[in-house]
Amino acid sequence: MKIKKQLYICHSSLEYNAAMKLREEMGIGAKRIHKELSKQGISATVRAIEGWIYYGKEPFNLKILTQIPDFSKKLTKEKAYILGTLCGDGYISTNYRIGLDVIDMDFAEYFKNCLQKVFRNSPSLFKRTTKKTNVCDNPKERYCVMLVSKLAVKDLFSYSSSFKTFEWIVPSQIKQASKEIQAMFLKGFADSEGCFRNRKRNRELILCSGNEYGLKDIQVLMKDSFSIRSKFTKRPNGVCILSTSDYYSIKNFHDHIGFIINRKQKKLKAGLERYKRKGIRRYSKGFKTLALDMLENGYNYQEIGKLLNTSYANVHDWEKVSKNPNYYNERFKIAQEV
Repeated sequence: MKIKKQLYICHSSLEYNAAMKLREEMGIGAKRIHKELSKQGISATVRAIEGWIYYGKEPFNLKILTQIPDFSKKLTKEKAYILGTLCGDGYISTNYRIGLDVIDMDFAEYFKNCLQKVFRNSPSLFKRTTKKTNVCDNPKERYCVMLVSKLAVKDLFSYSSSFKTFEWIVPSQIKQASKEIQAMFLKGFADSEGCFRNRKRNRELILCSGNEYGLKDIQVLMKDSFSIRSKFTKRPNGVCILSTSDYYSIKNFHDHIGFIINRKQKKLKAGLERYKRKGIRRYSKGFKTLALDMLENGYNYQEIGKLLNTSYANVHDWEKVSKNPNYYNERFKIAQEV
């Protein structure tokens, strides 16, 4: 299906070139450039000029789709990833802008490709460098994706009325979708708000958000669909966290969800390999009994792990197996369903 487009130009290459020429020849700042351009009868906002001379931005055309293909309204894996990302680092702002501003190029490129595949329109992707601050004197380059489309925004809002930090929800369409669709939604959210800590004594998968109810929905979705069990905590500053050090939960996350961001996926894989090398199933019955006896005598999981030189997640598992002999079979049931 051919897509009709209507073009609106905010700032042309003429304005950009004139501003950059003044910057190169006179070395002046954005406000003075704006003043000089005004004398020449050239209109450009100070904010746009700041983006050009300080952040390496270039003018881009705002493309407003007058229609989108029928298949754009279908919930696909790519759209699920977009929705998950919008619940995290992604955003929908004024003037029907769908965007992402991150430090990982692979993340930005994948998000851009998903937007393009779903809505059949090529978003802009550009790189910018942030200013040095007192806190960070070596800022990282950032990759920015932008698609401007009223109908695309309207379609995405049919899944959630808002994607703001404290207002997003796990869409009902995602909850009722196949596990493949759900996995892509969780992948987009995890790329935005997730990390994996590969520490010496324990490994930990973490997802966080300021949205308490949204994150609890994520917790339920991971447990019900992928047997990923996690602990919910809320810090005094309002940040909510889902965390798990359980081998089977981490393995299920690795096998069925994972990260698009390569650096995060590498840490996840390395952490899982450390679990395997440690051989959590090869501990003797006497060793496990000792750990459980210490647990009954008032030691907590972390203390037992340090004293016996093992991961405290193992103690969690041994306790659960002692109460439910079919625990391991239930944890791996998901592998046969997905």
